[in-house]
Amino acid sequence: MSLPLKLQLAEGFRQIEPRACGLRVLWEEAGDLRISETDFAKPRSLGFLGTVDCPISTDPARNIAWAYCCQYKLGVRDYSEIREFDLKTGTSRRAVRLSVHQWAIWVLSYLDSGALLALVATSTRMFEVNIRHHLAILDPKTGQLHLVALPRDAFSPLAWCPRRRWIIFHGSEGTHLVSFTGQRVLTLPVGGPLGRGGSIHPTKPLAVIGGDGLWLWNLETGAVRCLREHGQYPRWTPDGTGIWFSESSSDLFHLEFETGMEQRLLRIAGNSFTEINYARPLAMDNSGRYLALPLTRLLKTDPNVRANSPTLARMHRLCIVDLEAKEAWVGDGYARHMAWA
Repeated sequence: MSLPLKLQLAEGFRQIEPRACGLRVLWEEAGDLRISETDFAKPRSLGFLGTVDCPISTDPARNIAWAYCCQYKLGVRDYSEIREFDLKTGTSRRAVRLSVHQWAIWVLSYLDSGALLALVATSTRMFEVNIRHHLAILDPKTGQLHLVALPRDAFSPLAWCPRRRWIIFHGSEGTHLVSFTGQRVLTLPVGGPLGRGGSIHPTKPLAVIGGDGLWLWNLETGAVRCLREHGQYPRWTPDGTGIWFSESSSDLFHLEFETGMEQRLLRIAGNSFTEINYARPLAMDNSGRYLALPLTRLLKTDPNVRANSPTLARMHRLCIVDLEAKEAWVGDGYARHMAWA
């Protein structure tokens, strides 16, 4: 039996035992794609994904998910592909085959046109580090792949807006706004956010970027200002009035955009050692009622050793928050990516 993990919650919220709420959550853990009701009672494996850090995309209306899968184990045939998972039956099929010198670093979403949008990295030489990033438009029905070259330094994807056809990237030369045609629209030079997550406003040309604080970026004028000194993995609320974000791997905050008022929704109680390395973006269901995110607590296996000793143990949990009922609960596991199904 795993050790219990107690949450310190905002006023009016309470921690409960894990419960089913009629929705399912998907997550990737240790290279495996898993699905479960929100009580985490009987998680089911949907198949091996591999070690590449790539988000999961879902179409809850059709009970379908897409994820990048790869294998490069000695003695096993290499493959690189985006697979489609039927969440009703648990079966999967290859939607698009990539070259073994190509890999997906972000499966962005399922588009209304029926195509998938992904970010694909290509190694142009086998024995040299020469990598180009492309925006990939994928047709799951035919397996066809159309690549759009991206500008230099469009390296790490942070956020995207299908309505305005924008993607935000972070690179060594700054933060870049790029169109779906591969054109650089704006660049925020080095000295601002460190590129730990981002989110584009649902209706306005505004983005909030995390890392070394929360930064508000006007995507029309290019103006930027720091909203607060600490913050990462921001996410606009569905109505655009607030921003969810974390300061570490063990907490979650809410910032009211117009007033600047903020509230810590939760943190792990009694967590003396905090860090950011295990923090990940939260997942919000379509209604905006439920949040899903991983939490990590650090524990000293020997209370007499110094704080930076490698004898720190990590307690990983998956957390669900019901904003309407004002309840939160945790289950075993750690997710690099979570999605609602």
